[in-house]
Amino acid sequence: MTSYFYTSFVPTLLCALLVIQTLEFNHSKALTNVSCIGAEREALLKFKQNLTDPSRHLRSWFGEDCCKWEGVKCSEETGHVLKVDLHNPCDVLESCNLGGKIHSALNELKFLKYLDLSFNDFLTHKTQKFLTSLHKLEYLNLSFAGNGHISNQLSNLSSLRYLDLSGWGWREPSLRTESLRSLSTFSNLKYLDLSYTSLLNPKEWLSSINMLSSLEFLLLRSCDLEDASASLPVNFTSLRFLDLSENSMNSSIPPWFQNLSKLEYLNLSDNDLQGIFPTVILENSQWLIFLDVSSNRMEGELLKNSSILCTMKVLVLSSNKFSGRIFYTKEGALNCGRSNLRTFDVHSNNFSGHLPNQFGNFKDLEFLDLSHNSISGPIPDSMGQLLSLRILSLSFNKLSENIPESIGQISNLEVMDISNNQLDGIVSQLHFANLTNLVVLNIYSNGLVINVSASWVPPFQIQEILMSSCKVGPEFPNWLQTQKEISTLDMSNASISDEVPRWLLDVLSNVEQLDLSSNMLRGNISQIIGKKMPLLIEVSLSRNNLSGGIPNSLCMLDALSILDLSKNQLFGRLPRCWRKSQASLFWISLGDNKLDGQIPDSICHLKQLKVLGLHENGLRGVLPKCLLKLDLVILDLSDNQFTGRIPLFGNPRSFKMINLGTNYFTGKIPLQLCHLVELQYLSLRHNNLYGGIPHCFDNFSRMSANSTLSLVNGKGIFLVKFRLKRIFSDIIEVKNMVLPIMVSIKRRSMEYTRTLPYLFSIDLSSNALDGQISEGLTRLAQLKNLNLSRNKLIGKIPSNIGNLKNLESLDLSNNELSGEIPPSISNLDFLGCLDLSYNNLSGPIPSGNHLSTLDDGSTYGGNNGLCGAPLLKVCPGDELTDMGRHDYHDSSEDESNEGDSAIVWFYSGLGPGFVVAFIGFCGMIHFKQSWRISYVQAVDRIIQKLSIATMITMLWLKRAFQFHSANMQLLRK
Repeated sequence: MTSYFYTSFVPTLLCALLVIQTLEFNHSKALTNVSCIGAEREALLKFKQNLTDPSRHLRSWFGEDCCKWEGVKCSEETGHVLKVDLHNPCDVLESCNLGGKIHSALNELKFLKYLDLSFNDFLTHKTQKFLTSLHKLEYLNLSFAGNGHISNQLSNLSSLRYLDLSGWGWREPSLRTESLRSLSTFSNLKYLDLSYTSLLNPKEWLSSINMLSSLEFLLLRSCDLEDASASLPVNFTSLRFLDLSENSMNSSIPPWFQNLSKLEYLNLSDNDLQGIFPTVILENSQWLIFLDVSSNRMEGELLKNSSILCTMKVLVLSSNKFSGRIFYTKEGALNCGRSNLRTFDVHSNNFSGHLPNQFGNFKDLEFLDLSHNSISGPIPDSMGQLLSLRILSLSFNKLSENIPESIGQISNLEVMDISNNQLDGIVSQLHFANLTNLVVLNIYSNGLVINVSASWVPPFQIQEILMSSCKVGPEFPNWLQTQKEISTLDMSNASISDEVPRWLLDVLSNVEQLDLSSNMLRGNISQIIGKKMPLLIEVSLSRNNLSGGIPNSLCMLDALSILDLSKNQLFGRLPRCWRKSQASLFWISLGDNKLDGQIPDSICHLKQLKVLGLHENGLRGVLPKCLLKLDLVILDLSDNQFTGRIPLFGNPRSFKMINLGTNYFTGKIPLQLCHLVELQYLSLRHNNLYGGIPHCFDNFSRMSANSTLSLVNGKGIFLVKFRLKRIFSDIIEVKNMVLPIMVSIKRRSMEYTRTLPYLFSIDLSSNALDGQISEGLTRLAQLKNLNLSRNKLIGKIPSNIGNLKNLESLDLSNNELSGEIPPSISNLDFLGCLDLSYNNLSGPIPSGNHLSTLDDGSTYGGNNGLCGAPLLKVCPGDELTDMGRHDYHDSSEDESNEGDSAIVWFYSGLGPGFVVAFIGFCGMIHFKQSWRISYVQAVDRIIQKLSIATMITMLWLKRAFQFHSANMQLLRK
């Protein structure tokens, strides 16, 4: 899709070039009455003599009148050759390019003004050497014509107005030059393209090109340019087209960009530019219609200046750190009334907020990519007004609610990608009513329900359908049988529980990627994978209920790269017809079926095989020796009936994960395993192995290094225009196609899929291994699971077991280990499961740190010599300390009882004393009249004031009661 950005501007560029050429060569017409000059005809014949011309591009070069030869034009007045145009006419560089040496006779064309040898295969530096006498040359195009050094002798061509020495970005060696100073002589130069030219001294590029004051077009893509000087005064007042993309500029945008007032095209993509984007560039460049600053580290709220949406045609801000809202328009309206925007790409930024309610201003918009942001809210109904839209990508946002039915009115829409959002609701046939041009439909990872009638016939012929995790079922969608051009079909986890329809095989005849996994499909697998699928690259039918044998037709698919048929009811033997021509096949997952028999030797023909999963079947026999010569990364043969000895794995750099658990392998663990330095998962559990654990296991450097696996990541197996994924660190994880591995951890079997790359595990349990536990195991600092249970191991637990800082599960149960538990085991802060039961361990159980949270007594059961918490058995020497605790407790209890007795006696005496005093006061008032009168008067005065003081008195009494209660508690203590 990236190329689409540039194709929208190519017509403008070509028009500009056409104008330049017309101005420069309007006098160049075909000769009518004057014959060509004889010396020049001889020079052209010598030039032809040294060339290779497999496509006979120069077959017209014979006869006296060279002005009639193809690619040659002469002056109508003098007969001198003015123009030689021998550019490669083919669309791609194949066998029709010219090659060989350039004869020095070319310098005899003294009046030559136009020379185009582009897209051929010459030695460029020698070509330039024979052009130094062409002083009248104005147009020189040697682009994609070879390799070598750019000659400084080109400075003699002072009349040049157009110079193109660009090369291939992927071809080595590219053009090289030590200096650009020779360009300063081209005072009339208007067009300069040095793209993909290696500048050996990139720091001086700006000072040299700054001398070209007439320059209008400057293309320096991927020239190893460094920072553009911020202090150098730059005079590019005539510049209209500037491309500095794919360089190494890691500064902010320099101020001199503000002076490019005539700029129409600016491409700064794929650099390392950072800081706030200077909006003054947009304000000063009134003619700017193309801006691409993608793949940098630019920041700011660039779209606040909504006026740029009026004049701009192509705006690409993707893969930066821009933020704010997408459109800062008042009520969805632009000041200009209508935008000229055709391409708008801001994916992979930090934009947020809701989409505007109205898109009516963007009538010309053809490409809209807002994916990988944090845009929320609904998709506005006005999106249906973008009638020119061809590509719509809103994926990986936070959009919610229903999809508006107006989307179905965008008749020009070719690609619709709204995947990975929070959309819900029903998708009906109205959503596709007028989508006659739709070829890609990507709506996966939403909460959508597809509800169309059984008789519905879509108006489109779809090529790529991605509906994973949408509710398509329960019946298989009937409308698919109307589609004849399907190349990619992903309806995984789509709630389909149906018989495979008979017509499906015909629909999938041209399919390349197929994913119907995680449904409840029933029927024979041959109804899906048949002989009529020559283009099949990837297929996943895992987690269904398919039956039958694995079709031999798979052996005929030379393009096949991924095969996942795991978790079905397949039976029979593995295909024996694998061929060397299947060089792309790197993933085979057939686990959890009912397959039997042996692994065929023909599987060793698959030299690129990286992943082989055959777990949980009934396979048997001895493993073929040739299997070990493959460059495998993941090998899972667990839960079968394989016999013989553990293979001597020969490739020390390939294996990352080996699972041979639950088989019938015998013998000792081979020392060759220690050569697998990249190994991070090893399971040999539940076999018949004996002997000791190799001391060289500490050679597993990946388990000891502070690193995790590198993965092949991506949005998924079925991306638009998806092709085979690259393998970075030889380990594969493909979305929707992960190889599950069962791990015995934390006392139960757990299935690891997506987190498998972060699991570092060794499981040697349930064998007959003897000897001591190697100290080398404690150097594997990345280990998260270590299971050595159910063996015959003896000796002590390594004292530095605490070095396994990342250990989450440690199981040493059911062995013959002895001695004390090392205190360092309390340093295992991530330990969630510990089992040391049924050994001969003795002494106190360590305590402290994280170990105190593992208080299950069964962890240490079956070790009669262990003592201390969480066991009930008290360690020797701890009895006296416990007796002291009891004495202290009894003494404290006696003191408490004495305090309570004193309190009882105090309050027992206080009550009777109060009663005696009150009776005496009442007797005096009764027998003394004067005292009784004075008492009554005093009481009257008190009653008058009592109403005021009542509340205060009540509060005081409350406080007094609280104080009394506190004293009581204190006395009890």
